[in-house]
Amino acid sequence: MKTHNEKTQSAGAGRFVLIALVGCLIYALNNGVRVNYGLISSAIEASTGIDTAAVSFAIALAQLFYGVAQPFFGALALKKTNAGVLALGALMLCAGFILTPLCTQVWMLDAVFGLLIGGGTGAMAFGLVMSAVTPILGEKKAAAVSGIINGAGGIGGSILAPAAQALIDRGGLQTLMLGLTALSAVIAAVCIWLRTAERAAERETVKEESMADAVTGRAILDILKSRDFLHLALAFFTCGFFMAIIETHLYAQIVGLGFSGQTAAFAFTVYGIFGMIGPMIAGFLCVRFRCKWVLGTLYALRPVAVILFLLMKKTVFTVYLFVVLLGLIGNATVPPTTNLLSKLYGARRLGLLSGIAFVFHQVGSFLSTYLGGILVSGTGSYTMIWLAGAVLAAAAALLSYTVNEAK
Repeated sequence: MKTHNEKTQSAGAGRFVLIALVGCLIYALNNGVRVNYGLISSAIEASTGIDTAAVSFAIALAQLFYGVAQPFFGALALKKTNAGVLALGALMLCAGFILTPLCTQVWMLDAVFGLLIGGGTGAMAFGLVMSAVTPILGEKKAAAVSGIINGAGGIGGSILAPAAQALIDRGGLQTLMLGLTALSAVIAAVCIWLRTAERAAERETVKEESMADAVTGRAILDILKSRDFLHLALAFFTCGFFMAIIETHLYAQIVGLGFSGQTAAFAFTVYGIFGMIGPMIAGFLCVRFRCKWVLGTLYALRPVAVILFLLMKKTVFTVYLFVVLLGLIGNATVPPTTNLLSKLYGARRLGLLSGIAFVFHQVGSFLSTYLGGILVSGTGSYTMIWLAGAVLAAAAALLSYTVNEAK
């Protein structure tokens, strides 16, 4: 027969797996929808008759509101609950998916897809997911599971793509939207259950800090002006700058080196696979080591990878080696960044603070995309934009190493 301790450990392990699975499902839906916007947009064009440019603008709005909405929903989560906001995001997706086939005018599509669906994904951002599960799991277990949840986003995109295409082949846009609505409704129900668990955990853990203290504007303003938050936000700015080089310019660079489009496409498949593995490894490393060392080292490896790639002879092997390294150290910065924000400022504030940090990330992405185009056009080479990304990554490593993280 099992002893009391064995039963307790078994129950604890079961709860850990359940909460981790719930977090993975939520973020898998969010990321799965966003990375398949191209597939969804084709179905919208075929069904509604709205032209490509107008649909592309609605998709761009959705991407914009994904970033802009995160601080707003993070602030709302401080007054309510993180899981409650996640449920709201899932319900917004339900409404958006139901209404999308009914859009016959451009302004309707902008409002439904751009604002409703884009805002819904912002309400289900990674920071809010982690902010919901951290009080339940505790900081140490949450650090381990953060990489798994982040990696689940990539898995969600990989699974949703063929499933969505099958629904489109079966019945076009309307069938696809019904399928996504049903999936979002299930996730909304899961979030409502998670809300109960989150509230129970907060009642057990909140002792010295009152709920009012957590939500005062002065307290948040003091955090935003703090040295450690500025270091993490500026480092995340450089992360967005570096990642945009990969997402915007790397494919064209590989083709420009004389490789086939098929080679470049497969390279991005390899990048996506290792982009799932990297965050998982980073999450577990945050359990063994201080998060700032993990984060700083990930940033420090970026200039190393860039310099090696620029110096090496360009072969299929070196290209694939480069994308493997980029996959391992790219999205892997997200788990230690969110774990540091949680440790420094509390899990309850994580949704808001990670949302604000993500705005820095997107500004970096914008500047990188714009500057990259100028540098490539002016020099005919991708060397300068990669060197700029490498220098900023080195600066991000220093910023991360100097964060005042308690042991």
